Amino acid sequence: MNNFLNDKWKKIIFFSIIVIAIEFSGHGIFASLFRLLSSGN
Repeated sequence: MNNFLNDKWKKIIFFSIIVIAIEFSGHGIFASLFRLLSSGN
């Protein structure tokens, strides 16, 4: 059970790092939304 929990957390952290990297590179969902909102003004 403990090993399963560790694998699950490793996957969650791994995907979180990928998502954060994409967001900071400017190609993520939040970055796109921010550009859309700022272009509307």
